[in-house]
Amino acid sequence: MGAFSKRINIWSGMIERKGPGYCVLCGHFGELTRDHVPPKGCAEISNSVLTRLIAETDSGKSEGQSLRIQGGLKFKSICGDCNNGRLGTKYDPELKAFVDSMRAGLTIAAKNVALHRVVHAKADLHAVARSVIGHLLAAHAVTETEAWRADIGASESLRQYFLDPALQFPAEWRLYCWPYFSRRQIILRHAAWMDVSLDRPSDKTIYGHVLKFLPFGFWLVRDQPSDFAIPMPDITPTGMPVGLRETVWINLRDTPHMSYPENPSGHHVMLCADEQGSMMVPVKHRAGAVESPRVE
Repeated sequence: MGAFSKRINIWSGMIERKGPGYCVLCGHFGELTRDHVPPKGCAEISNSVLTRLIAETDSGKSEGQSLRIQGGLKFKSICGDCNNGRLGTKYDPELKAFVDSMRAGLTIAAKNVALHRVVHAKADLHAVARSVIGHLLAAHAVTETEAWRADIGASESLRQYFLDPALQFPAEWRLYCWPYFSRRQIILRHAAWMDVSLDRPSDKTIYGHVLKFLPFGFWLVRDQPSDFAIPMPDITPTGMPVGLRETVWINLRDTPHMSYPENPSGHHVMLCADEQGSMMVPVKHRAGAVESPRVE
């Protein structure tokens, strides 16, 4: 168990970095702070068990034990300005408003069974998008703060959008959300999905990132072909004024299965690196959980 705990600590970024590092969002060199993913106030933060989405040993057998974490998953990867000034002050409050609005709608729907199962949630979608982007990009292992990368490749336009409130949402990206009714919290970064039913190779594949916590799943998708269908609400704030709250209508009858989209079905397949995906399961919801080393 000791060897596995060390590997999962390094992979998850939970090991503390001694001394200053480079913020993975803005590049500032200095003391780094812990970013909660998902953010505080948006999800239940409790003692949890952290596992990979595909948790196997080198022999291919299930590991059976995972890492016990108190207070939710935290990545010491961003500076105080990005954590407290941008995320905590500007963007996370709107994500929380979006989540609270959804929860209020679910409460009304549960009490009025005769009503149509359609819930509306309202928020500044630019702030929601920047919050989701910031937390996903912050979910780096601590080793990635040792050097600064001036360009992070396919996701660089997301980082620039997060840092500059005057920018419009990058044209090559789309943001989807849907009802997610599980206490399992999912982070999946730098993954690709392929629809093998499509004829042309250029139409088959999309790339993106996923963040899921009760009550929402979010999926950032890059260069989505017109024939690659994602039947979820599109909340991309293209052309929307910054600061204006929009209403999103969500049909609860269209809720996908709990493992969407990281466990594709039908003609879809997914490609990902194991180190880029994680799952947090609250201890009280994990039957037969094995006691594991704790991370404060």
